[in-house]
Amino acid sequence: MEFRQYEIKKGDTLVTIAKESGLTINELLDFHNSHAILTQQIFSTHIPVHIKELFLPAKKEEIRNKQFEQIDFQQKARYRCEQINTSKFNNNLVHYFNQRFQYLLKLNLDEEIGFVKLEDYSKESSPKISEEVFDFIEETEKIKNNVFFSLNKQGKIQKILNKKKIQKDWKKFQATKFWELPFIESLQKNNPKAVDELIVMGDNQFSENAANEEEYWRNFFYFSCFDQYLYSKDKFETIDFDFVSTILPPLILPLKIRYDKVEEKNGILTVRKIAEVSISESLKSEMKNRYNELHKNIVKYEFTEYKIVFRSTIEIDINSGLVLSGKVVLKEEVSDNVENECIYTINKLENFTP
Repeated sequence: MEFRQYEIKKGDTLVTIAKESGLTINELLDFHNSHAILTQQIFSTHIPVHIKELFLPAKKEEIRNKQFEQIDFQQKARYRCEQINTSKFNNNLVHYFNQRFQYLLKLNLDEEIGFVKLEDYSKESSPKISEEVFDFIEETEKIKNNVFFSLNKQGKIQKILNKKKIQKDWKKFQATKFWELPFIESLQKNNPKAVDELIVMGDNQFSENAANEEEYWRNFFYFSCFDQYLYSKDKFETIDFDFVSTILPPLILPLKIRYDKVEEKNGILTVRKIAEVSISESLKSEMKNRYNELHKNIVKYEFTEYKIVFRSTIEIDINSGLVLSGKVVLKEEVSDNVENECIYTINKLENFTP
């Protein structure tokens, strides 16, 4: 069995280490002693002062990460996705933004592991916005979306397994190409403090200790491909989802996502996901205040009624668990005043497979 070397910290005991490792004390001692030289072995219920490290079984995710190149991914696919965002004030279109993505996806559902890589990205907007900013975003998205992970039984990302590599890729980018980007060059001249803040944000986001697994599911690609229907084809649970408002940020709206089985036909399962929102009086008051801060001077009208539509329809290959196609619609508005709409489509490629 593969092992890892655990550095003993102040306050550690055999009891606490065994509990954290999912072992009994006897199992811990047997494993350690079988890998340690005689002078480093333990024959009591206390850790001798001269012993600084223990040999413990490697964690499952460490073994998976080490053996990544040898993994037999049973399901492989490429997807092309399009995301169209529009914004309206007083029912007049003021902004249009179109993004296109190509992803490589690999799955081994038996081992509960997956891999995603963002291979291609393009964008266009009206009115024209600074492409330099999105050149920077593209680089960071490609670092983030070159990711190897374990899955839980709900089909969602449980743990990022290659955080060390992601961090290494960020550091490499930060030391080289980062400073060559026109966006960074311009920012460095006009606001060097903002550059420092971007670096700190990147260091945090791509840290080995970052607990950012949930963030991936807020990307519509992962929202579509990784969900309950990977492991269940009949029974779905309603889930809670904290949604960050696009028109009243940073307010968080408590959503419940309901799953409806639409049909199962010719080996294809169709599932619809529908979000419902519950707005308390206190939250409604916060929404009005935030609207007044952000939009009233532009719109010139009072807060009216908040509405949100958030739904998706996904077609899944029953045998492989792979998504064949899908569409996500997100429309958020303060009626007749401000409206943001996002339409996201995903399609599995038939003629460009890995």
